[in-house]
Amino acid sequence: MEPFDPLAVENVGVILADELFEQPVQTFPLGSSFPGAGIYTIYYRGRESAYKALVKLDAGRSLYPIYIGSAVRESSKQGFTAKATTEARIHSRLLSHQRSIESAGLDIRDFSYRYLRLNDAYVTLAESVLITVFRPAWNGMGLGSNGVGGPRMNGRASLWDAIHPGRPGRPAGDQERRREAEAYVASSIERIGSDYDDARTQRMAERIMRFVQARRLPSP
Repeated sequence: MEPFDPLAVENVGVILADELFEQPVQTFPLGSSFPGAGIYTIYYRGRESAYKALVKLDAGRSLYPIYIGSAVRESSKQGFTAKATTEARIHSRLLSHQRSIESAGLDIRDFSYRYLRLNDAYVTLAESVLITVFRPAWNGMGLGSNGVGGPRMNGRASLWDAIHPGRPGRPAGDQERRREAEAYVASSIERIGSDYDDARTQRMAERIMRFVQARRLPSP
């Protein structure tokens, strides 16, 4: 057996995930702006049929996210700094999602979130680890995209807009696209905590899931 390496990617990933779940769950709609960059998770507890399995799995504990995102400081590409940003980067991203959710006619009160402020160096790693482990249904569906349809979509509706039409300037899609979106959601939920491509990722996921399953946090 090899000696334990606390700086190995999978071990850092576990630490970051565990620290995120130590953060308090907060409710939408958003309150006052707050500073910071880092990662965040969004949870759903409503009655939309597409997410019935996820809501049942989560059981009101805000542990299995429907979306995982990140936000880095505005000048992150200009180089490393250990100084925490005063920019409201996480809040800005959450506010954008709130507007999308509300414009699609979903009840924002059915959603909650938690976030973890991080130095830019760890943001991408933390986000990648969490998405890999939790397979959040809305990641990869186009919720966080900024473009109207996107240049690669050629006016085609994103999966998110196909299942939740209503965002200004976004194509809504047809029934075929909606069925594709619903199948994507169902597959994502079914694969939570499974289907990893190597042994190290599998062990990392199992450790993170043990932390999650040991928690019994009340819904806000």
